[in-house]
Amino acid sequence: MDKCLIKLMNTFSISGNEDEIKDIIKNELRDIKCDIKEDKIGNMIVKLGHGEEKLMICSHMDSIGFMVSYIEENGLIRAEKIGNFDCNNVSHSFVRFKNETIGKLLLNKDEIFIDIGTKNKETTLNKVKEGDTACLVGPYLEFPSNDLVSPSLDNKIGCYILLRLIKELKNTNREVYFVFSCEQKLGGRGIRSAAYSIDPDFCIIIDLVSAKDAIDCLNKIELDKGPVLKLMGNSIIMHKYIKSMLEEAANKVNINVQYSVSPGSSQCDLIHNERLDIRIGEIAVPCKYKNSVSEMVSINDIENTISIIKEAISN
Repeated sequence: MDKCLIKLMNTFSISGNEDEIKDIIKNELRDIKCDIKEDKIGNMIVKLGHGEEKLMICSHMDSIGFMVSYIEENGLIRAEKIGNFDCNNVSHSFVRFKNETIGKLLLNKDEIFIDIGTKNKETTLNKVKEGDTACLVGPYLEFPSNDLVSPSLDNKIGCYILLRLIKELKNTNREVYFVFSCEQKLGGRGIRSAAYSIDPDFCIIIDLVSAKDAIDCLNKIELDKGPVLKLMGNSIIMHKYIKSMLEEAANKVNINVQYSVSPGSSQCDLIHNERLDIRIGEIAVPCKYKNSVSEMVSINDIENTISIIKEAISN
C-alpha cells in the first residue's frame, strides 16, 4: 500500500483540527514545482498551470469525530459528535484524543460517553479537558480482494487522490487549483471560502459515496465497479460540461463509471451558495459502511478515479 495513503489514514484531522494532515500535504509536495498557500480559514490551496480558464478540484481534509462537553464525577466523559452521522454505527468503537489518550465510545440512548479507564473526575482532567476532540481509531486492513478498510477514509481518500493528481499531472492549458478544504463537517466553511476567493470557471468535487453493503442492500452503487458521477443532489444538477468531460475521459481510459442521484445536500450546493455561475460536478469513490470505524473502499476504484480526472484535465 502507498506510504502516503497510510500516513493520511493515521492522521488526526477532526474538523477544526486539520494541522497534522496539512503538514503531510506540505511534506509530500516539498519537491513538486507548484504554488502552495494556506488561506485565512485554513484551506490548503495548490496551483498548477496557466491559462484563461480556472478549474478548481476539491477534497475536504476533515473527518467526523467527537468533542468533550462535560466530565462526570466518576471520570466518564460526555461528548458531542462533530459531523452528521449515526452514532449507532460507531458505538463500542475506540477513539483517540490529540494527546494520544485512548478511550472507548459508549451510547446511552441519545447520550455519548467516552471511557478512558479513569475512576474520578480529577484523574480524567489530568488527561482530557472540556473542548478536547477525539477521532475514531482502528487498524487499517488490506483485503485480498484489493479492498481497503479503515476509519476516517472520508475524505482522506480524496486528499490522496488530489496529491496523486498534483504529482502526476504533466500538462494543462488551464489554471488548476487543488483545494484541500477544512471544516466540511461544520457546514463546509472552507470550501465556501475557496469558491468565493478563487472564483473558478469549473469545479470538480472528489468525495466518497455510500455503496451497497449487508444492511443497505437496495443501494445500486457497488465497490470495484468504477467511480460514481453524482448526477443530482438536493438543489443542483451536475453541469453537462463536467459530466461530458468526465465521461469522455472515462471512455478514453476504458474505465466504467456508475451514476447516483441523491436527495441530500453536498459540497456542490455549498459552492453554489457562494458562486452561482460555476459549472460544477462531483465524482465519488464508492464506500461501504461510511461513517463507521470500518469504512471500506476498493483500491481499484481509487486508481480509476485518478486516471479519469487526470485524463480530463490534461491537454
